[in-house]
Amino acid sequence: MGKTEFGYSRRFVSVVLAVGLIASGIVSTARACTIFVLTDGERTLFFNNEDWSNPVSRVWFVEAPEGFHSCVYVGFENNGAEGGMNTAGLVFDWVAGFSETWTPYPSLLPVGGRTSERMLESCATVEEAIAFYHKYREPQFSRAKILVADKSGASAIIGARDGKLQVDRANHSRGFGYGMKTLATMLQTNTPPKLEIGRKILQACEQKGQYATKYSSVFDLNRGEVALFGAGSQEEVRLNLATELKRGAHYYDIPKLREQMASAPMPPLSNMRSFLREYRPINDDHPEITERVSAVVQRCAAGKMRKADFTPEFWNVLAPMKKEIQQDLAPFGKFKTASPVETLEAKTAGKHRYKFEFQNAWVLQEFVIDGDKVASLKTLGIEWKHPLPK
Repeated sequence: MGKTEFGYSRRFVSVVLAVGLIASGIVSTARACTIFVLTDGERTLFFNNEDWSNPVSRVWFVEAPEGFHSCVYVGFENNGAEGGMNTAGLVFDWVAGFSETWTPYPSLLPVGGRTSERMLESCATVEEAIAFYHKYREPQFSRAKILVADKSGASAIIGARDGKLQVDRANHSRGFGYGMKTLATMLQTNTPPKLEIGRKILQACEQKGQYATKYSSVFDLNRGEVALFGAGSQEEVRLNLATELKRGAHYYDIPKLREQMASAPMPPLSNMRSFLREYRPINDDHPEITERVSAVVQRCAAGKMRKADFTPEFWNVLAPMKKEIQQDLAPFGKFKTASPVETLEAKTAGKHRYKFEFQNAWVLQEFVIDGDKVASLKTLGIEWKHPLPK
């Protein structure tokens, strides 16, 4: 898919998203990636060619807290998951390159972080995934569509059309994306779920050039397995989700997958930590900053934002959105605590990461402080307290 983190709320929790989209060059009409599902109702296989410019591809495993599903994800070093499968046998992947009119309905709740990961960790079936997207915001439907499938063989392509959420259900083999012309000739609704058939289709749909296929994945939803193929490689490396989860949360570089599997597991990086409860508080070396950002968030939630809290440039961005920001924060409930949290990457001067606990959710935010002013902020994730809000 065209690569960026998914699911930020439209306003307060995504004021830097537009910059990220432009910088990553994803404003493109070219179809990125090919995805398809093969099923006969007894067995379901999900295939994907991941096309992008970044050669550093990864696979990682997330252990879920009680009430959620543990998952395996695939993607790249500088983004969230492009696809994945959970322990319930639900799978997803994205195709980018669409251009649709889409503004998330005001009634939809913000998720933060990567919406598709929240979906996979929360849902067990295609119907539950559809219900999830009827409840939570996915801004990327203006430029991308998601294919979800479960082990029963049910699937749905979810996206936007004419400003409305569109859901295309099916219970047969099908697919779409960059290789659509090839799929039209090689993929039928009754194509059986056989690995050798799907592999031939993937090879025929490989993209070349700047956005060439960087890896291919095959998810066996009934067996809980994923087979991975590096760029241009015919060598299959198969991983069992249940077996890998016994090793704890960890990741592999797909190009080095076989050799890394023989070594000690590598702990997940910060952008692979899907559940906010995984972020542990650290010693507060800057209590004055913690107090300042806590007050800023509480004033935003109360609709009492102050110009004095922000740099002039950032205030100009936020001021027109005062009411919308208050609306975005309302579902979180009462503010409770703020904790500075660890990061695995190098620290940047002036940058501070906090996990805020509200009555209904945990929120992970990153602030850049210039003197005594907030110069920017970015919401990295929102985790609703289980059960999810109705």
